[in-house]
Amino acid sequence: MTDDFIDKAFADLDNYYPGSKRKRREKVEKLPEDVTWDAKPFIKTLPNGKSVEMFTLGALATALSRPVITLRAWMTEGYLPTSPYRLPSTVDKNGKEVLGRRLYTRPMIEMTVELFTKAGILHAKRIDWALHRQLINEIAESWDKIRESETETTETN
Repeated sequence: MTDDFIDKAFADLDNYYPGSKRKRREKVEKLPEDVTWDAKPFIKTLPNGKSVEMFTLGALATALSRPVITLRAWMTEGYLPTSPYRLPSTVDKNGKEVLGRRLYTRPMIEMTVELFTKAGILHAKRIDWALHRQLINEIAESWDKIRESETETTETN
């Protein structure tokens, strides 16, 4: 009988912060594992007339199994090249210009995942970029080649 009383007394303990009457935030469930990075593509037309599937930074982060903030930090540090494509800038309600979303093509994301896998760091907890300087150059070179092939004009027309 005392076990029931004790269980009832401490049943809501995990719902409140220790020593407080304030409830804890509800836990946010993560996305299901079957959600893929290429679930929501943008179809954009390049100046040469080609239609290309584009994806946001979030898609690249999902493909690399990293948080978006980590990829932003990598770009700031120069470990990952900046995005060659962006949506147009907008002005917020305070009159401040907000840069458009970074966009990446499917081949760019696939090549990045392939290079990370080849280097053995796709699912690594931490990356020592000093040991992977060549990877930084390989990603930049492959993105440049992909962008060149996408922006080539067809001379047969």
